Amino acid sequence: MPVRDTYECDVLVIGSGASGMSAAVTAAAHNLKVLVIEKEPKFGGTTARSGGWLWIPGTSLAKGWGIKEDPNLAKTYLRHEAGNSFDSERVDAFVEHGPKAVDFFIAQTSVRFDMPLVFPDYHAEAPGGTQGGRSMVARPFDGKELGDNIKNLAPALPELTVFGMMLGSGKEIVHFMRATRSVSSAIYVAKRLSKHFAQVLRYGRGMTLTNGNALAGRLAKSAFDLGVPLWLSAPAKELIVENGAVRGAIVEKDGKSIRVNAKRAVVLACGGVWHLDAVLGSSPVRWSARIVEARWRGTMSRARRGGVAG
Repeated sequence: MPVRDTYECDVLVIGSGASGMSAAVTAAAHNLKVLVIEKEPKFGGTTARSGGWLWIPGTSLAKGWGIKEDPNLAKTYLRHEAGNSFDSERVDAFVEHGPKAVDFFIAQTSVRFDMPLVFPDYHAEAPGGTQGGRSMVARPFDGKELGDNIKNLAPALPELTVFGMMLGSGKEIVHFMRATRSVSSAIYVAKRLSKHFAQVLRYGRGMTLTNGNALAGRLAKSAFDLGVPLWLSAPAKELIVENGAVRGAIVEKDGKSIRVNAKRAVVLACGGVWHLDAVLGSSPVRWSARIVEARWRGTMSRARRGGVAG
């Protein structure tokens, strides 16, 4: 298909999950012109269908609970869990900048998190493990804040819903589990279901977004507020490589092939897309890759994930 149009931007982000939208929001907040493209007709990627929890030690949320841990404790835990895959340079960067990123999103975007006091690490008994202060989840979000864009948000997995209704973590789940044994829980569940069904009748879906759907919704709201365009059903077909550096991508949109030139960066946040090998082709781009098995709709493949080094 011949290239018919050209689009200019500072940063091109390929993929609309949490990593891609986080990169887009950050770049736009620093006054860069950003474009996000998504091959699916819905945005949110795997994030929208996930539990939406983040593991970041040393945040202001933890300090709000009075938890102030030595950064070396988290590094010890990661070293134990990662084994031979432990990368001290990347772990140091994550432990240092992760809390700063959380503060940035809370202060300057629509993203909000809740952190339970007790939420153990997966292997809390391991060296450096703790009983809480590291895991957080996106705060429930009113989908109506997305306006017409709500219709383009990927839905939660049916397995994570009750009658199509997304549940929050913690206390809400307890209420549903106790609905037949507690009057207060039964009343809570009845009100929650009534609200959900009323929203379905009016809007076609529930508007109380939780977990990964809330994270995807909040990030999208933040991007839209910053004027970031999002192209749906727009797969990247080929990376543009000049002098060994990625300068953009050929994007298919509305039956046309568009050359997107990115002056500053191309962010590949496209997860387990089945066509990534075709996108890479024989380009001289160096990859740090890992083979992963992705079983989510839209990313059902054995695909490479990695970052470009120019």
